[in-house]
Amino acid sequence: MGVLGLRTFIESSNRNDLRSWAFRDNRLIIDGCNLYYTLYFDCNLDQMHGGDYDAFEEVIIRFFENLRDCDIHPYVVLDGGADHTDKKWDTLRKRKQEKIKAAFALSAGKRAKVLPILIKNVFRQLLHKLKVPLIQCLEEADWEIAALAKEWNCPVLSNDSDFYVFNLTAGFLPITHFRWKNVKVNRRTNKKFIQAKHFTVGKFCESFRMNPELLPILATILGNDYVKLQNIKSLGWEKYSVPDTEHAQIHGLLNWLSQFPEPDAAVSALLKLTRNKEKPLVQEALSKGIQEYKLISGYLAQFFHSKTIPRTASTGPLQVLPKWTLRLLLEGKMSSSIIDALVHQRVSLTIQVEDFQLPCSSETSRPIRQVIYGLLLLGEQHTADKLELAIKTFTGRSKHYVEEYGRQQSKLSSQKVEAIKTRVMEGLQLETLWKEPHNVRLQVLLDTLCVSSEILREIQPALQLQLFVTCYWLVNAQPPPSQVHLWGLLLGMVYGQFSSTPQTQRDMLLKIKKLQTGRRRISLEHETAHLYSQWQSCLKWSLGLNRLLYFPVSEPEVARLYRGKLVHQVVEELRRGITLPSLLVKGSSTERLFKQLKDAVVCLVGEDFIKKMRTGLKHRAARKTQRDYCGQNPPIDELSSCFEQLMCEDIDDCEDDDDDDDLNGKRRKSKAKDHKTENPDVSYTIRTRHKAKARNADHPSKKYNRRCFE
Repeated sequence: MGVLGLRTFIESSNRNDLRSWAFRDNRLIIDGCNLYYTLYFDCNLDQMHGGDYDAFEEVIIRFFENLRDCDIHPYVVLDGGADHTDKKWDTLRKRKQEKIKAAFALSAGKRAKVLPILIKNVFRQLLHKLKVPLIQCLEEADWEIAALAKEWNCPVLSNDSDFYVFNLTAGFLPITHFRWKNVKVNRRTNKKFIQAKHFTVGKFCESFRMNPELLPILATILGNDYVKLQNIKSLGWEKYSVPDTEHAQIHGLLNWLSQFPEPDAAVSALLKLTRNKEKPLVQEALSKGIQEYKLISGYLAQFFHSKTIPRTASTGPLQVLPKWTLRLLLEGKMSSSIIDALVHQRVSLTIQVEDFQLPCSSETSRPIRQVIYGLLLLGEQHTADKLELAIKTFTGRSKHYVEEYGRQQSKLSSQKVEAIKTRVMEGLQLETLWKEPHNVRLQVLLDTLCVSSEILREIQPALQLQLFVTCYWLVNAQPPPSQVHLWGLLLGMVYGQFSSTPQTQRDMLLKIKKLQTGRRRISLEHETAHLYSQWQSCLKWSLGLNRLLYFPVSEPEVARLYRGKLVHQVVEELRRGITLPSLLVKGSSTERLFKQLKDAVVCLVGEDFIKKMRTGLKHRAARKTQRDYCGQNPPIDELSSCFEQLMCEDIDDCEDDDDDDDLNGKRRKSKAKDHKTENPDVSYTIRTRHKAKARNADHPSKKYNRRCFE
């Protein structure tokens, strides 16, 4: 991200380019994506188990409360879709492969950094709740952030080294040196402030007696997200540096550039050092690099002030976006993925920590995305002429495709996915979709998630979307979820609902927290990780579909739905034999909510479906449960008997559910050998075990049409 090596050079210990600032009582433009990325990792929140969103919420709430205490007025700006020129596409592909490697490393128990898939949704929802001014750009946000900071004459908060190059009068505050956790008080004025490090281009260039307009040439030569001039970079700039200087290449290049009065002279000198056949490419790259950092007024100030959509916000290819989607996109209430799907016919899928032996977890949610693509590309558009001119399409007769970038094992891969139209989508147009009757928009969502409209009234509106997604996941996930995975997920939802109430249900919460603190380390069970990754992917794209349909059902608070370490630990304990009633205080609100969630799931998929699911119990726990209940099958409506529903119907069936307690060493070794990857990059042995084909064919999910909306 940003300019290669520049941040390390400026922040090195032997330089004095960052000056202390007791920051307070000022506007602050915040690079939102950089903020949530930095805070999530700095606070050591869970990555391996799919994320701890409620803990992340607490961090963000504290951050903005501390800003408010210091009279700092934040304005948060998020990235949108990819640049319509595709100038950053090579960089994005390399980063995607790096993210795949990082997720694979975490799945193998190694250290890496992977953001949970729903983190941006949680961040946007929370900022709206806190009433923090927020804009999601339509494309890359860096230039718009810098333009707004220049227009308002206030600093930028980010860790992106591009802001060391933009010439901002009020300067730049690196998040790394922004001590927001320790608010201090000025003894003289008794006013609070945050200690920060402050950078300005003017003072930096003064130390080299250099024209600030030459800095973009430095950034272009070193290499940024858009331009890389490796031949120029390797010309031996160290010889212009002081002997034994740290970061001699950058120091020498700055010394060399300082001899020129303005950029044109420096470009001419660089071209003389370039071979003739390379001169046109070098000159074009330098020209583009200089233009990247030139600032004029953008569109953010107008939208922050008046919520009116500036004409400049949707020019060129972005004209394909209808006005009603523009407002939701800019407000951060619609996923920027629709921009990539419309403008580029391309979507980059989020990589999660999962079982890399199995297909990518996002494959389960592909039918949901296909409906989104259909709404975007297959309607009879009033903007048909603009679409034809502005976007590139994969067409084959009447078909349209979007190219999805995900993974195949541990390698980046792509696949063209067909946009589809359901029966109820006939005649729908993107430009007028928000005006369609509520029942039509609702039916599109229900058809996609295979939910009958007849049982809609039996589920509370606030619970509908999360339960629709859960039932879609139960039917379509591979391998099929077991009962303990379902109960663990629902119990996590119960915890999320009550975790923010300090007094109510404290006993129940303490019981669950003991599960998390009882062991020093929660190991990763790959089948569980893969199943919950599929659920999160289904939720993410269902949220996106619901927004595109202009919210036919209410949107749940995402941070309340999933807590990774908790649900993994609950699943592990349930598999060992702990009972659900022991985690729920009898007669409490938590017990009633769990029963409500369980009854809704049963209503949606049927009691027979639940009974035929794998129990997920380990061998010893299954045998104990079988012995305790003498083969009886208690009624599913009795909450006190929830766990008894996890009982195996026969001992042989239980033995296949998991091999962790399998005492037959030969059998274990044989299974491990069978499940080792053929890809040399994937070296670990999968801990998950799949049922034989004959048993899998009888699973209730096989009786459902995976594409029931077609």
